Amino acid sequence: MITEHENLKPESIILDEVLPGGARWSKIIKRGDKLRITTKDGLGTLSAMFYNADNTAERFNSADTVKLQHNAYFCKGRVFYSEQGRVLLSITEDTTEGLFDAIGGISNPRIVAKNFGEGDFEHIRNRYYKSDRENFLVELGKYGMGKRDMIQAINFFRRVDVKEGNKLALSERRPQPLSYIELRAEMNVLLVLSNTPHVMETGTYNPSDVQLTLFKAAPVTEDDYCMNFSIQSKRAFQNNARYFA
Repeated sequence: MITEHENLKPESIILDEVLPGGARWSKIIKRGDKLRITTKDGLGTLSAMFYNADNTAERFNSADTVKLQHNAYFCKGRVFYSEQGRVLLSITEDTTEGLFDAIGGISNPRIVAKNFGEGDFEHIRNRYYKSDRENFLVELGKYGMGKRDMIQAINFFRRVDVKEGNKLALSERRPQPLSYIELRAEMNVLLVLSNTPHVMETGTYNPSDVQLTLFKAAPVTEDDYCMNFSIQSKRAFQNNARYFA
């Protein structure tokens, strides 16, 4: 059922659905479309991997994204680069105030068991504790991909701080309820999501639902905020233009 969304015209919405806690999701986002990811209660945590849908050998490059933007902390206006120097996704809106994580990585069954205790299918059936690795492998398999295609993920709605030079710590900051991130596809993008607790989270395994709203966006113009955010971004958008020429 289509829900009401601030600043969105109902006729522009292509898809609007809830991704339950623990679940996985994937879709090809067409160039120019946007995905709004909303944490209704402010407790959502989401991991993402993404690829050029027309050639999945081109995929998100975390190291280049950090290096070219001189920052491991993202916000509105930043972009996610491929290893070809092109833009896969742009951050067109962010009401979380920079709650992105490009450092922590993803969870696997061993880490989940360590952080939350045993929660296997044998004991709790369909409520078993899912990990990012399991979720990503299932979704990638739908596109003929597998372990060798696993890449560094971006985590949404959480942040990892670097303290004392080299110690990583999961920030206690959380977004406000109904906070969201909007991503615009700058090429046809295969986006794969895993809705599980952050890899550094501990305590009770209780991932929160997130809302996924895919919609048609206005065409990119010469004064686009993301394109003009930095010299590097403008060059990358020019690479995209040549790619589609």
